[in-house]
Amino acid sequence: MRESMLELAPEDILAALKHRGARRLKRVALRGNRSTIWSLTQGGTVLNLHEAYRFAPDAVLAAFALIVKKGGRRCAEVSEAQRVVREWPGLRPGLEAARSAKHSLRHRGCAGPGESVAYCCGTPRQRAYIRALYRYLNETRFEGALPDDVPVRLSSRMTSRLGHMTPGFTRQRGRFVVEIALNVDLMLEGNGFERLDTLLHEMAHAADYLTDGGLSHDEGWQAWARRVGCRAESRYERPVVRRRRRSDPVTRVPPLPPALRERMSLWRKTA
Repeated sequence: MRESMLELAPEDILAALKHRGARRLKRVALRGNRSTIWSLTQGGTVLNLHEAYRFAPDAVLAAFALIVKKGGRRCAEVSEAQRVVREWPGLRPGLEAARSAKHSLRHRGCAGPGESVAYCCGTPRQRAYIRALYRYLNETRFEGALPDDVPVRLSSRMTSRLGHMTPGFTRQRGRFVVEIALNVDLMLEGNGFERLDTLLHEMAHAADYLTDGGLSHDEGWQAWARRVGCRAESRYERPVVRRRRRSDPVTRVPPLPPALRERMSLWRKTA
């Protein structure tokens, strides 16, 4: 069972830390940093936290209380507390969201609805193919559980990985999906099953994260994987056709499944 996502205000965190013995603390500030997750300032009386920690569970709050009581001094206890706060799964979405927001400001106007602000190596026809496949799978496998405008892109920079889902979080939006990225090698001939399975795999991660905050291959993701028909495994063992050289361009657009072509004709009629 996952911990409940109870949102805490800075004063709530301050009270919780004082209750755990951090009595010298006077203020807690939440910040949307891209890399710094916490710092003690003003003689150890002010704790600056990444805003993701507004959802911190008791174990993380206890770790911060210990860090404050020790004044950030190095010892075995503090090192373990620092590991707890650094490895808390809820931190990653907040960091990703902050980095995505910074990137979005730099590239504002470059991406339309459903398009990632990160670089997509796909051709316009490949992007249309991936977009249509995502929409079709969302309607037929996920019963529309995912937003229509989740950015999906192709990447030529992945080596061993076939895809990834980047989670995001802001106070205003809550949890959201920054992007789903697929290895462009999946567009090569012979990778039909792998292409479909990988997209379903990453969409299942998106559904698990948006509904329950899941960020791993635990029982929540596995339930979505079984529901939508992808392999409920964290590692992919099947051979995948690869480019001979990573610099080789991939322009192939796979044929659309007949059912998807029929669905697209309905989309055009209702547009």
